[in-house]
Amino acid sequence: MLHELHVAGLGVIDDSIIGFGPGLTALTGETGAGKTLLVDALALVLGGRPQRGLVPAERTAIIEARFSDRHGNHIELSREIPADGRARAWIDGSPTTVAGLAEVAAGLCDIHGQHEHQTLLAPGTFRTALDAFGRIDLAPLEHARGVRRALDAEQRALGGDPAAVDQELALLEHQDRELASAGLSDVTELDRLLEEARVLGSSAELIGALGRTRDALDGEDSPRDLVASLRHTLEEIGVLDELVGSLQASESMLDELSTQIRTAAESIDVDPNRLEEVNERLRVLHDLCRRYGPSLEEVIERHRTISEEINALRAATGARASLEERRNMAMAETAAAERAIEQERRRFAPLMAERLRERLSTLALERATVVIDVAGPAGDETQLLFSANPSLPVAPVGRVASGGELARLMLAIRLILPGGPPTMVFDEVDAGIGGSTAVTLASALHDVAADRQVLVVTHLAQVAARADQQISVVKATDASGLALASVLDHDARVVEIARMLSGAPRDQTALRHAAELLERSRFAPDPRHVV
Repeated sequence: MLHELHVAGLGVIDDSIIGFGPGLTALTGETGAGKTLLVDALALVLGGRPQRGLVPAERTAIIEARFSDRHGNHIELSREIPADGRARAWIDGSPTTVAGLAEVAAGLCDIHGQHEHQTLLAPGTFRTALDAFGRIDLAPLEHARGVRRALDAEQRALGGDPAAVDQELALLEHQDRELASAGLSDVTELDRLLEEARVLGSSAELIGALGRTRDALDGEDSPRDLVASLRHTLEEIGVLDELVGSLQASESMLDELSTQIRTAAESIDVDPNRLEEVNERLRVLHDLCRRYGPSLEEVIERHRTISEEINALRAATGARASLEERRNMAMAETAAAERAIEQERRRFAPLMAERLRERLSTLALERATVVIDVAGPAGDETQLLFSANPSLPVAPVGRVASGGELARLMLAIRLILPGGPPTMVFDEVDAGIGGSTAVTLASALHDVAADRQVLVVTHLAQVAARADQQISVVKATDASGLALASVLDHDARVVEIARMLSGAPRDQTALRHAAELLERSRFAPDPRHVV
């Protein structure tokens, strides 16, 4: 609940500290005195956006609110809003963002009427109200959707479109077959074949040259014979022994050279079919190097990586097939859970609408039409449709309800729903109400305050008299035009309620009537004490 609100420099409020108690608190005062400024201040400290001109020029508004949650934990929210410049916020004295302030404040207080904290009208929240009314168990749907989300995330992690993956796998398998059929294993094969092709292409010329050279070495008057003849001459004469040794070595060398030439000539393949085979193999290798290379070593390495990619894609394809089967099952379970929840929501929607109409009929909206439209998967797009006049078509409540109608509608919803925030504020809830309806409204507000704190800005004496606490906002008597807020004691309440009744706070008849209203309120049934 809200324990204390400190407002300084906001509109006509100079500096006020107001303490709040449990139950129903009425905020009263003349029109324009500044009652709604207190609600504005509370909206701002809950994270709302300030309206232009709300903070006087060259001033800085300071708003501090002290709450306690349902567990008894104390929370202090603070906000500083300069007329020009950047606003600041604090939670329990620690700096925070406005978004952080709003997040912490979300479960503390609802403001209904012309302000922003209308949680039941936010997207999806009226669906939550319907679920609370029907006590609909959402656990099976939440579980099914959770499983579906997890499988969707797993599918995204696999990556790629299944059709594109299949196409890529087919391409890799084709490349693998092509490279496997090439039988690549030796990184030197290309160099060897190039040498062989060069030799095969020149085989006739080589054999001729080798033959002529061998004939010259082994024929008549060959160099060997000339060397041998000179050696014999020198040996017979017995001179130049050193030259004789060189001549013997030359003979041996010429004999070896003749043998090598003969062997080389015999080794040369003159088969034209072999040259054709080598050229075809070279064409294949050059084509593979062009597409997978550029070197034969890189082609062989690419074949290895293609094999690895194929294994990975095949594993992913198998996982995707298994995942798709599980997703289909999860989708079927989700669809079944959504149908079940939608049926429940459709079953309770007219019941809740009827209960709302009953409540609204006691709040000067007896001609209102209420329809709960259940739409979308599982009824997730459920919305409240409303018309205050039967001659007008129903439309989303946020578009057609006035501030007072909206506040009374929220009050009716709170009366038929369990739970809710510890503190609720109603502004404009009494617009267009009087007579016996005012008494009914006062009773309804008091009912809501049975298990929570309720603050209501009101012009109705019946509502103010039924409150547990009354706060009056008045303009200062000097020329400043500033507003003063104070908690009224019993005697001051009598005077203020007399003013609300007649406009003349010292009129004796009005004073007696005000005292009677307060006295009757003391003995009105209090739901907080009814067993």
